[in-house]
Amino acid sequence: MAKGGKLGKLKSVLKKMQSLKLGRGGAPTSPAISDSSSKDLHIVYVGKSRRRYLISSDVLENPLFREVIHRRHDDDDDASLSVGCEVVLFEHLLWMLENSDLQPESLDELAQFYAC
Repeated sequence: MAKGGKLGKLKSVLKKMQSLKLGRGGAPTSPAISDSSSKDLHIVYVGKSRRRYLISSDVLENPLFREVIHRRHDDDDDASLSVGCEVVLFEHLLWMLENSDLQPESLDELAQFYAC
């Protein structure tokens, strides 16, 4: 049974690595991505270089992420989502959204920090 547990853990780690590649601009046409999972992804451009990220709906619906997008959104014709902070900060934001329990009272301060 210990081997089955190790195999399950290895599969879990490989799946996590695959999702990290998606978040860092992995190609949406990759054979490892099924049609059902790619429907849940949204393109977000980050930083001055406009690095492309694929973000899940769960992240997109997070109140902090929505506020960062809202503060960055200009009234220009570009309908794409963009975040003005540096790529490293954006990756930290994604990590924090996945691993932290954010308190509502800190959202405004954090949004101001990440909106740059």
